[in-house]
Amino acid sequence: MIRSVWFGIALLVGAFPQGLVAQLDAPMASSSFGACTQDGCMWVPEFAKQKVYRRGDLAYLVQMLPSEQGGTFVLRRDRKVLLTTPLKDLSASVSVVWSQKNDWFAVTWSDGGAVGGFHTRVFHIAGDEVRETRAVDRAFQDFRSRHSCKARGENVQAYRWDEANEALVLVMSVYPASDCGKEMEHTEAYFVQPADGGILHHVDLAQLKAYMKTYP
Repeated sequence: MIRSVWFGIALLVGAFPQGLVAQLDAPMASSSFGACTQDGCMWVPEFAKQKVYRRGDLAYLVQMLPSEQGGTFVLRRDRKVLLTTPLKDLSASVSVVWSQKNDWFAVTWSDGGAVGGFHTRVFHIAGDEVRETRAVDRAFQDFRSRHSCKARGENVQAYRWDEANEALVLVMSVYPASDCGKEMEHTEAYFVQPADGGILHHVDLAQLKAYMKTYP
C-alpha cells in the first residue's frame, strides 16, 4: 500500500503514528504530493495537475474543475475513455486502490481538506464497460447507526482489496473534531462484497491495527 506520510485521517498507511489513537493518516501532507505502489496510487491533484497514472493497460487521472467545483475522475484504455465521473466537492487528495486482476477499483477523496470528509466510490470493469456498485452503503449505514457526529459527519475510506476473501476493506471513522464529543475519531473496518456491499464481517480498531500490520 501507499506509505506516504499523511496528516489527519484517512487510509493507505500500514501503521498508526505514535500518539494517534483512533484515526488513520490522511492525504493532505504528502511530501511528494503523489505516490504509487503495487496496490494503488495517492496524489493531490492540485499539485499534480493532469498527471496520468497507469494500471496495466489502463490509465487514469483527475481533472480539477475551476472555482472550487471539485474534480472529474477519468479512466481510459489506450485512447478510449471508459469512465468520466465527478468527485463532488473535491478539495484534497485522491487515492485509488485496485484489485489484483484490475477488474475492481475504489476511489477515495476528501471534500473538506486533510481531516475530512472522506468519500469512497467503487467500480467494476468488464471489458470496456465500467459499472459503479453500492459497495459502501450497507457498511456505512451500519456504522452510522452506532457511531455518528451530527455536527461534522463520518468518513469512509478504502484501505485495500482482500483477495483471499474477495472483499474490499473499508475504514469508517467519526470526524476528528471535539464537537463530535465522545464519538470523536471512533474507527472500525468492514470487509464487504464489492458487487452489492454485503458485509462479510467487521472489526474494531484493535483488530484493524493487527490486520494492517499483516497487510501494510
